[in-house]
Amino acid sequence: MSLAPLPFSSKVTVLRGLGPARAAALQEAGIDTLQDLLWSLPYRYVDRGSLRPLGSLEMRGFEASDSGIVTVLGTIQEVRQSTTRVQRMALTEALLADETGTLRLVWFNQPYLGRSLKAGDRLLVFGSLSMGRHGLEMRGPQFEVMERSGDIGWVRRYLPLYRKLGPLPGRARQKLVAEALGRVHPGEDWLPLELSKDLPDTLTALRLLHDPPDQSEARDLEAGTTPAHRRLASEELFAFSLGVALRRAGRLLRPGQKVPTSPELRERLRSFLPFHLTGAQRQAFKEIVGDITSGRVMNRLLQGDVGSGKTLVALLSMAMVAETGGQGALLVPTEVLARQHAASFRRYLGGEAGALQLLLGGMKAAEKRAALARIASGEARYVIGTHALFQEAVAFHRLQLVVVDEQQRFGVKQREALKEKGGDPHWLVMSATPIPRSLALAVFGDLDQSVLDELPPGRQPIASRLFKPDSAERAWELMRRELAEGRQAFVVSPSIDPSDEGKVQLRDIQAMEALLRGIFPEEALEVVHGRLKADDMAARMARFVSGEARILLATTVIEVGVDVPNATVMVVDHAERFGLSQLHQLRGRVGRGAHRSHFLMISGSENERLQTLVESQDGFRIAQRDLELRGPGEFFGVRQAGLPQFQVADLVRDRDLLLRCREAAGRVLAIGLTEAQAGWLKREQVRLRLADVS
Repeated sequence: MSLAPLPFSSKVTVLRGLGPARAAALQEAGIDTLQDLLWSLPYRYVDRGSLRPLGSLEMRGFEASDSGIVTVLGTIQEVRQSTTRVQRMALTEALLADETGTLRLVWFNQPYLGRSLKAGDRLLVFGSLSMGRHGLEMRGPQFEVMERSGDIGWVRRYLPLYRKLGPLPGRARQKLVAEALGRVHPGEDWLPLELSKDLPDTLTALRLLHDPPDQSEARDLEAGTTPAHRRLASEELFAFSLGVALRRAGRLLRPGQKVPTSPELRERLRSFLPFHLTGAQRQAFKEIVGDITSGRVMNRLLQGDVGSGKTLVALLSMAMVAETGGQGALLVPTEVLARQHAASFRRYLGGEAGALQLLLGGMKAAEKRAALARIASGEARYVIGTHALFQEAVAFHRLQLVVVDEQQRFGVKQREALKEKGGDPHWLVMSATPIPRSLALAVFGDLDQSVLDELPPGRQPIASRLFKPDSAERAWELMRRELAEGRQAFVVSPSIDPSDEGKVQLRDIQAMEALLRGIFPEEALEVVHGRLKADDMAARMARFVSGEARILLATTVIEVGVDVPNATVMVVDHAERFGLSQLHQLRGRVGRGAHRSHFLMISGSENERLQTLVESQDGFRIAQRDLELRGPGEFFGVRQAGLPQFQVADLVRDRDLLLRCREAAGRVLAIGLTEAQAGWLKREQVRLRLADVS
């Protein structure tokens, strides 16, 4: 009896042989429906045509794959466990055999394998070969335990491998996928023709990826560049783009607080300017003014390179509302940065500085009560604060604008909590890390964007150099010369203490402090890091800002917001521990005065990657390279809540496809969604967590 076809939205529990434990393992991995199951593609494909008989491995001239990996299939004859004599490591050995010969498999420090592997198990094994005491062997290979009978995978050339999920082995997942492919019915095609042209339909694409035909190219399968991959990636990116376009359209329909403007206000704003704005600053501010005077809610991203003047644009934006009876709030991630912004704002505001209020979590009770009262009454029109602004006790008189600095450090729910305090205020988010366009569209898809791609006049290029540890003395000598000229210097360490990095041999901040005091015994030195109390941190920073301290040794708490024009040297120890964009941010702490500045990296590895910083000072180029190397999650340092969870699409590989999908979504939305598109969009919003995108 044939079974009825199932929609993609069907629960995986409709499949045969899926007990409660295995169903729970799938659900824990985010696989709840047939669509979830089928979009979870194999992590690797084994080419049956490249399998080597074990006997041939002993012959001269055998060929490995391009990656040096050999794939073999055999049966375990015996498993032994022992301990190495010198390093006392657990050693697991298995003898693999087929009709032509044997091969020794070796694993170090994985004693559990001695309990899970047993004689008689059939193993598909892949790894590189080494010459051991007993001949050829494979050390630390990956493997897949094959079923002893009914092995349906070997009727074709390519065998897809799936990761084990708890009690559900990869081979069992393959059987579930095979049944799902035989029973599922995708319904009406929903991609617009401009995206689906020359691509297989959804079900065909899934079959091509879970059951590749013999003529497939393994390299394309694993790189995700086949037409089948492009089909599934197009569906994810188009659904995402539609959701973003709908959200933006809904925002533009919401009435916003209309901020008045006048010639008198423009003249007052000019009085806050210490110098002429750059062309990019003028354009960005013009776009912001257009938003907040339009009667619609502003939702705009302001991004720019290090030193491009985002803070001044933020001040002018807040002044637009503050000088006409409203309130503007600036949300920042650290107290160091909040104090720095407050000092800058007071300098710009001059006689209006009394309208500014700083709100920090570390304030004393009486000080905090006074601050809350000023904010609630409207006396404080410029409010700068950290996470303390989220507190329930914080009430605004007339909040019209929220500015978020380094917004990726805040979660979506935190930002929404602040937004609700103002009855749908205008929203300006700033990022000091230049963001490649594809990632900006993914994370900030429904925001209008302003870019500061021009540096203020007088900013000099920063000389950047890379030193190996055995050449570090040259970095200290350059720093010594700058200090002798009356300048100041930053030194950045990646770790507060040795325990932070486990077995990795890093020079932590304590060891660096001892080194610096030995090299520069006459120089006043301050040390700051994230474990200091707020008051202590502020006092130490103040001594460096005033020039009382000549050297500031720090972790990345100084990554943004620290403005000391007299500091002309930054030395970053273990530079390989940082992302390129983070290093570029650190470099931006120097080069702020009239004197030539130096950015010096000390690293014993990854020097080819770090050479990017030596060759370029273009933050957008550096950010694109950083994204390509580390991927979207690591680009921001953490997997932030607002990042969509694509399963097939890749924001680096598919960045051009994302732009095409965005354009197609705009055209489709102008015409109206079909019923099929609306249904797919609803499912994709859940599967990809697109509702979390800010």
